[in-house]
Amino acid sequence: MNMLRDRRSFIVCAMSVLMLYGCGGGGGGGGTPPPSGPMAEVSVSPASSSVNQGDEFTRTVEVKDAGSIYYAAFDVTYNPEVIEFLDADEGSFFNQNQAGSTWFEAALENGKQGRVAMGITRLGSVGEVSGSGKLVTLHFKAVGHGTSSIALSDPKGFKNSAGNNVSVNTWTDGMVTVQ
Repeated sequence: MNMLRDRRSFIVCAMSVLMLYGCGGGGGGGGTPPPSGPMAEVSVSPASSSVNQGDEFTRTVEVKDAGSIYYAAFDVTYNPEVIEFLDADEGSFFNQNQAGSTWFEAALENGKQGRVAMGITRLGSVGEVSGSGKLVTLHFKAVGHGTSSIALSDPKGFKNSAGNNVSVNTWTDGMVTVQ
């Protein structure tokens, strides 16, 4: 399907538009330096487990000690001969502080198993969020015997509402063994 093939491009473009929408207009000038403070950690939980072939299972992508973020975009890669991506649900992290609404998208790159591109953002002028929480829950099915990483890859960034990068100190992958 052409729609699935172009999902990743759509996600990147939509995230750019949403960042501009949420930031409002605004003065030129040198921009705001990245915020200081804690360095965020992003991880797949649980870090490791075993499942049986044919089982459906979930993994959660969590953030810890994030400082003032407005959106996040990253990919998740895995071995499609061992596990298959089914779906994803937005976590509660970006809905903190009574967010009016958020935008979340997770799609297979080019409609093929092996890489999921995802993006999450707050909409409007509802401010940034900080702290720790669930970004996304990933749903998989065990389709073959072996071991697969569930890797956080190609981070496009965590950004604040001014469009500046928010530091992520650690990206920790997960692992699943299919018996």
